[in-house]
Amino acid sequence: MGIESYEGSAAAKKYTLIKKKDKIYLNIEKDSTVACPVTIEQIFADLQRRKIPYDPYRIEFVYKQATGEEVEIAPYIEGVNTKPWLKLTVLADKLKSYLAVFPFPGGKPVDLYDLESFLKDHNIKVGIKTNLLPVIIEKQTEHREWLIAEGFGCVNGENAKLIYHFNPKGINIKPQELEDGSVDFYNLNLIQTVNTGAVIVEKVAATAGMNGKNVYGEETPAKPGKDIRLPVGKHTEAADNDTKLIATRAGHVVLTNNKVSIYPIYEVKGDVDFNTGNIRFPGNVKVNGNVNMNFEIEAAGDVEIAGNLAGTAKAEGNIQVKKGIVRGKAIADGCVYAKYIENGTVDSGNSVVITDAIMHSNTKAAKKISVGGKKGLLVGGATSAGEEISAKNIGSPVGTTTQIEVGIKPALRQEYKDLCRNIITLTENYDKARKVVRTLQDMKLKQGKLPLGKEELLNKFGLVQQQMHQELEQAAARKQELEEAFMGMDRARILVSDTVYPGVNISMGKSVYTVLEEMKYLFFYLEDLDIKIGSLHGRGDGRHDGQSR
Repeated sequence: MGIESYEGSAAAKKYTLIKKKDKIYLNIEKDSTVACPVTIEQIFADLQRRKIPYDPYRIEFVYKQATGEEVEIAPYIEGVNTKPWLKLTVLADKLKSYLAVFPFPGGKPVDLYDLESFLKDHNIKVGIKTNLLPVIIEKQTEHREWLIAEGFGCVNGENAKLIYHFNPKGINIKPQELEDGSVDFYNLNLIQTVNTGAVIVEKVAATAGMNGKNVYGEETPAKPGKDIRLPVGKHTEAADNDTKLIATRAGHVVLTNNKVSIYPIYEVKGDVDFNTGNIRFPGNVKVNGNVNMNFEIEAAGDVEIAGNLAGTAKAEGNIQVKKGIVRGKAIADGCVYAKYIENGTVDSGNSVVITDAIMHSNTKAAKKISVGGKKGLLVGGATSAGEEISAKNIGSPVGTTTQIEVGIKPALRQEYKDLCRNIITLTENYDKARKVVRTLQDMKLKQGKLPLGKEELLNKFGLVQQQMHQELEQAAARKQELEEAFMGMDRARILVSDTVYPGVNISMGKSVYTVLEEMKYLFFYLEDLDIKIGSLHGRGDGRHDGQSR
């Protein structure tokens, strides 16, 4: 018995050596279903292994004919091995092993000891299907291949994860369109409140994973899951061995800059004017009137204004203006919502949602700008978004100059390249500092004490290592932010559900398209660095090359 690397034959033939009295016969037949197809070279090798004298020309003739008849090929002599031949195949990943049995009718049968010894000789240790061994012995007169041993792959540990008991992206505000085409922007609530002691985030711990073993008993180590920190922010604290984040005060819960914070609400009963002065508050601000010209609101949470915004509102969360932004300014890390913007300035770190019109204003959004309602008008000024701008009508019949820009600015791409180079340099320097610290720590462990100069050096490099680690974390976080922004470039769109007029200048990346004639029901997108136009109603293929200049 032994092991041989059998290559499957295209002819799909099988063979059987048979002992009858004092003679040995060879039977070769065609069988497309055989699990162990054979080549002429393998037959020669088997005959030599078994010490059976043979005529190679006769064997080759029988192989070519493959009639399925028993042909005498040699006399039986002492010392010939007439047990079924066993062949072992182990897959490349070493997780499965197959045992092929080539029968020898009339010869000596294999027994349990033969099979166990064969597997042991070939170092098969794990996952042996011992229940199959009696079956193999029973069916050893058949050409068969058996899955005889099966290891198991490693299962990597799962990363720790956070379960938020509030919506970390904020309440999904989608204005409801009424029957008359207007939008109800009054019955919206941006505030998610919690009570003192409430559990707002829970952490599911990372798992260690399970090591694997192949059929040889070699262990494949699993990668443990990565831990994650609780997003502790203002008025929150970790509890229950850092598995829960609880509120230390009642208020509005928000997720900003990867930290969960609780903010109280400051409410202004009337207008923001000379009676109130400017408002700066570390939480949410609600104004039941207007924010008058030259007055400012700065909030660490959300700002909600029931009237008009003629002054300035700055928020780390969202800004909602239930009427209009008229010659006012709204700057938010989150979204900006308003009925209309006229001669105003809006800068959103997320999206801008307008339910009537944007007129002669400077409007920016990191993600999307949407102008809906009956008018859905976007005219004049400059409008810029990272991913998408949508409106019913863009420009005006009189050719009002209207600047529209969608996509990532070249300055951000340069920042990304510089950041990648900086991360490589920081990583190299961090590794150098870590090696120095490790060497000095090992020296201190062996000697029990370091000389004064080297102790100072250990402290110095320890601080350097800690600082570089923080810089690497910050650089990696910024890199991820930019990569997420770049992903949006492929989705950059300008959607026009009715009409776009001459006088509209469109910029996407480095490409520029000037609208020279009135067009309807279309969208602009970027393909191969050129601005293209597609039909919103699927008329024909609806696409033609955009003009650039």
